[in-house]
Amino acid sequence: MKTLIAIGILTLATIAPAMAACPPEARGDTAETIAANQQRLICLNQEISTSARQKQFEMQLQNNQTAIQDLQLQRRLDSLPKRPVFTPVVPTYNPGN
Repeated sequence: MKTLIAIGILTLATIAPAMAACPPEARGDTAETIAANQQRLICLNQEISTSARQKQFEMQLQNNQTAIQDLQLQRRLDSLPKRPVFTPVVPTYNPGN
């Protein structure tokens, strides 16, 4: 479910910039408008592809940064001095003494 939501958000995030970068849809059914719409679709496809690659790289970068931070934290924890394990002293009871 989370994956589906993430894909939906990613799709919406990639479509908006692509629509702004490409020419608007041409109305009509002449050869020129069909060719213009075809070029618009190619532009939209390229923009979405570029944006998706950029988002993927950003996600990989964020994952790598998180992994580095985790490793640095683990290294700091490993370098802390080890505390001795506390063993409680149990008194013995001698009723005759």
